Amino acid sequence: MKKLFISALIILTFKVSVQAQNLQEKNSFGPRPNLKGDLTLSFGLNMLYNNDVDDLNLRTVGNNSFKIGYMYPVQIANSNFSFNAGFNFSFDKFAFDGDSTTLAVVSGTDELRNVRLQTIGEDLVGENGFVEKSKFEANYVNIPLEFRYYFNKNKVDNGGLFLAAGGSIGYLINGKTKIKYVENEQTKKIKQKENFELNQFRYGAHFRIGIAGFGAHFEYDFSELFNPGRGPLNNAEVPVATQTAPFRFGLSFNLF
Repeated sequence: MKKLFISALIILTFKVSVQAQNLQEKNSFGPRPNLKGDLTLSFGLNMLYNNDVDDLNLRTVGNNSFKIGYMYPVQIANSNFSFNAGFNFSFDKFAFDGDSTTLAVVSGTDELRNVRLQTIGEDLVGENGFVEKSKFEANYVNIPLEFRYYFNKNKVDNGGLFLAAGGSIGYLINGKTKIKYVENEQTKKIKQKENFELNQFRYGAHFRIGIAGFGAHFEYDFSELFNPGRGPLNNAEVPVATQTAPFRFGLSFNLF
């Protein structure tokens, strides 16, 4: 019995060793399957440029950006360059600097729908309630495209240091508002799913640097945050819908 156990242990150890050799070390986060491309998680911070609405000012923290996606590489003619394409899902949060503000849609036909900034009153949180946080979310499915330059062409899609530039186009999945408040010493939340006239399509450019499965990125949206002409009114003497747009920066790492 003892010899049988030792023989089985030797066979098992050999099989594990063979399987380990079939894994490639592409990055510093451990072994990965022999599969081209990257499954990447990204974390960042959202901000707004060209924001001309005081009540739309954002907190310094709480404007989280999260993204998960896959990119497939194609090396260009055995050079240092590759073309990468894929898809991802992005989840962007925007936290109001003033806790007493949220988004609301002005009812009407599709041609007359507009989103406005609404004061959070007793009708929402009760007579004795006070707001801790108020934010809204925009969730998209995106198609990113980019060109990468690797400093070592032998390291294309194999953990080498690279610089990347590209763009993406996205389609709105849904929007959401979330109010966290306290009433009678109990913490409560109000969530509402609605597109809130968030831009149905978004497009922009991005720049990245990465090595060994770890990277940093900067993204800049050319499209407005809200559908053109449908956003909150700005602070102009004759108010018009804001044309503010997001940008974000952050870090990423590959799952494989």
